[in-house]
Amino acid sequence: MRMLGVFVLAVLVLAGCTAEPAPSPTTTSSPAPATAGECPAGTSLRDELCLSDDTIADELSGILHSQFTDAQLNAVIAGVWHDGEPVLVGALGESMTGVPATADMHHLLGNLSTPMFTTVVMQQVEAGALSLDDPLSTWFPDLPAADQVTIDMLLHHTSGYPHYTEIQSFLDRLWEDPFQQWDIQDLVDIGVAGGPVFTPGTDWLFSDTNTLILQQVIEEVTGRSAGELLQEDIFDPLGMDDSTAAFDANWPSPVLHGYSDERGVWEDVTHWSPTWTYTAGGVGADQEDVRVFLDALGEGSLLSPEFHDLQFAPSTAGLGPWTDEQYWAMGFLNLDGWVFLNPGLSGYYGAGGTIPAEGWTMVVYTTASQAGDQSAPTATDIFRQFTAVVTPEHSLAKAG
Repeated sequence: MRMLGVFVLAVLVLAGCTAEPAPSPTTTSSPAPATAGECPAGTSLRDELCLSDDTIADELSGILHSQFTDAQLNAVIAGVWHDGEPVLVGALGESMTGVPATADMHHLLGNLSTPMFTTVVMQQVEAGALSLDDPLSTWFPDLPAADQVTIDMLLHHTSGYPHYTEIQSFLDRLWEDPFQQWDIQDLVDIGVAGGPVFTPGTDWLFSDTNTLILQQVIEEVTGRSAGELLQEDIFDPLGMDDSTAAFDANWPSPVLHGYSDERGVWEDVTHWSPTWTYTAGGVGADQEDVRVFLDALGEGSLLSPEFHDLQFAPSTAGLGPWTDEQYWAMGFLNLDGWVFLNPGLSGYYGAGGTIPAEGWTMVVYTTASQAGDQSAPTATDIFRQFTAVVTPEHSLAKAG
């Protein structure tokens, strides 16, 4: 099953004290085209995509077309921006039979949702509602090792709690009814049932169990739901009007449909309940809103400089596979300067990231066809090849 976080190491495998409140963030956002013929300012329609007038755009277009054809994708939506200006924006293929994919289509984000929520957590830490050193036992003393696991460990995936989506009891229940409404406590109980697999704080293990526990903590601390916090503290300030954290699969139109045969039959998975993942992956958006958030994340406009630095610090260096150049920060990977995530989940693959020092931001989502390899993380492959074009000195495709 293609669950969140499965491909979090793909690039590495192939490549080897509260501060003053942050000022209200501002963004300039040009809407993504509703159809291939409506291109944002600074681009024109060439080869079915909206491209800027330079050789980089043409090279990126060639990569996208080649990957779309070679991987036999059903659809791909992609966007590349430099200093906020579009270089490539568009979509290839179909959302449904006879319905072309377009750049403004909404869909489940997968673990590109996670840094949105971990930023909410850091906002609450900055406000003094909780501390990174607070033990989990402050709120949930009955959880295994609750007196040893801290908020910081949950953010950095060093708690040792297993990744619940890899546990068979969860998979059995999900496959039996993918439309069911999950109770978050049921998911947490599955993830912590055996306790940490190592002494908390001594190693690294990607686990969405951490994120769901953080969601419970933040809702307890603030008295507000995670959806409300995301809407009021992230989406509204950034003008992300095409994002939703309702966790009900009622995605705004137009919708990019995804398909999978993981239950033994080729089926549309678009409206499966996202409550199996909540803040670990259940946000829906279009690519322009993802771009807006990634820019804000990289710039630090949602936190003060002090807490932005904490969010990006290489605290996991020396644990698991991580180094000072490639490490897991608070909710995302930092790979040679790229802030990066590549979700793999039923029906969709994605890759999104930004490199603040160079001003580039990129978002790619793909859906598979029956003829293609549904297990291939093509969005990651496209993203990696894109980095070789836009930032050759920070290429994530320099090996492999």
